[in-house]
Amino acid sequence: MNQITKESIIKASTEAVKLWALSSSQYPSDNRLIQLEAKSTMIEVISSFALNARRTMEVLPKNCKYFLIAKRWNWEPTTAKNVILDLWESLNFIVHAQDLQIGFERLPQSTSIIQGGAICIPYILAKTDRKELSYVDPFAMSHAYLYQVMPLFTVNFTSNQINQN
Repeated sequence: MNQITKESIIKASTEAVKLWALSSSQYPSDNRLIQLEAKSTMIEVISSFALNARRTMEVLPKNCKYFLIAKRWNWEPTTAKNVILDLWESLNFIVHAQDLQIGFERLPQSTSIIQGGAICIPYILAKTDRKELSYVDPFAMSHAYLYQVMPLFTVNFTSNQINQN
């Protein structure tokens, strides 16, 4: 395995954990500064994750599918847009995106832990030059990578030793 792939495995793993955290967090519905920072951080993290996760997956068999099945938040699309359910396809959407929209949604009061109400990021809308605006679940992407892709590699993060299983 070449060095750039090894570096991408480590970087994608780190970004997957950040993506997990960003997409699991509650944000105050009345604080625009926090929302703007969450939005810009999500765009940076998911972009870096997508590039590195895709590079990582290029060494895996092409016939394997990794499905986006885990949800952090219970949400359904409110429009007739496509929902991406495959990790490889979602990575390509992010890598080739010409438009990325962070989807903030209000949480029910019973779920919110923030006084005054909370919002979360249950999805991202992405559009490429060839594909229409579609929903991508950032938590599901992180989960699929960490629980379906990463077990295919043996990684020692302290020594940066990586082997494909």
